[in-house]
Amino acid sequence: MEWNLRTFVRLFLLVGGVALFVTGAVGSDTLDVVLGVVAATLGAVGLLSEWNDTAN
Repeated sequence: MEWNLRTFVRLFLLVGGVALFVTGAVGSDTLDVVLGVVAATLGAVGLLSEWNDTAN
């Protein structure tokens, strides 16, 4: 996998999404939980697709 700006953005989405999900769950803030899940999902799907593209 090549490390470029897109990879770091996807990693940021994954880590930031998980952090936002946890803080939203602890604080009972539904919007933060939903945004955290969406961001983490986008980051994970992006990283997995990039991983699969470079593996082929």
